[in-house]
Amino acid sequence: MTVRHVTVDKPLFKLGMTLGEGEWKRRANLPTEADNKGALWDTRTNRLYFVDIDNCRVYTYEPASKTLGYETFPGKVSCLALTESGDGLVGTDEVGFIHIPASSLPFPPTNSATPKRVNQLGPTIPLGAQEKRFNDGAVDPAGRFLAGTMGREHEQVVGRMYSLQKNGKGWEAPLVLDNITCTNGMGWSPDGRTMYFTDSWIQEIAAFDYDVATGTMSNRRTFSRLVDPAYGEPDGLCMDAAGGVWSARWQSGKVVRFDPTGRITDEVDIPTAWHVTCVVFGGDRLDELYVTTADTGYNGEVIPERVDGGSLFVVAGLGYTGVERTRFKDA
Repeated sequence: MTVRHVTVDKPLFKLGMTLGEGEWKRRANLPTEADNKGALWDTRTNRLYFVDIDNCRVYTYEPASKTLGYETFPGKVSCLALTESGDGLVGTDEVGFIHIPASSLPFPPTNSATPKRVNQLGPTIPLGAQEKRFNDGAVDPAGRFLAGTMGREHEQVVGRMYSLQKNGKGWEAPLVLDNITCTNGMGWSPDGRTMYFTDSWIQEIAAFDYDVATGTMSNRRTFSRLVDPAYGEPDGLCMDAAGGVWSARWQSGKVVRFDPTGRITDEVDIPTAWHVTCVVFGGDRLDELYVTTADTGYNGEVIPERVDGGSLFVVAGLGYTGVERTRFKDA
């Protein structure tokens, strides 16, 4: 079967830096280096959330009013999840799980550099000397929030994943997976029995048998490992209603869709960006694919044609419908 290619060369919003006349030039009042990812669509409010890790920001975008803005936080927020209660969001920062109360995410956003309040959530999780920080996470079909860490260097296999959940006395976050290079995108099959997990620096999207009742992962196997440089490294992912896996590809300017057998069916090419970081379906019918990117030059590259690194893109008309991630059981 032929792989369908879709090209998107104009961002919805330019949020990063642009390369011109041989040097990096900063856009007025915007970050000097943007690693935008952690995209999340809220069907209750019809708003998109995503993070700029290195600038400690959470962005909110409301398509109906075309409002985009951010709040600044004390640490590097790296991923986000919805809550059942609707009181703000949960996420991770450098060292653990956090709750961002609704009062810290006003709408319209303030675009202020003054850090908003966050609450540490769950037990303290000491990181090893070679663990850089928490990186990505997602809520499982039972409402547990799984999130994991990354090493400081590509060759380090020191990352770990924890599962934040309530017990009879409060919060617990047991270790559920270790020996990770860089924790990235996660998702579950429509029946919840297969978990997909991205271990970026070994270029693998793994599949596990998943026991929703206990949150147990077993029988790890390779779902996809694309070692072709044209596909870069897998980063964030999301699922569609047909069980397809959409994988953002770092150092490639691509998003790739795999069917449940691991076969590539669709590629979204973004010729003006290089580091594609996260994808999520949004819009009134969950049929628009939002794509976040990081600045070109993030790892020292100078690629003149990739002028829209750090920008937000949206892809319409793909013919697929997404699924909203499960909300974290916070009550």
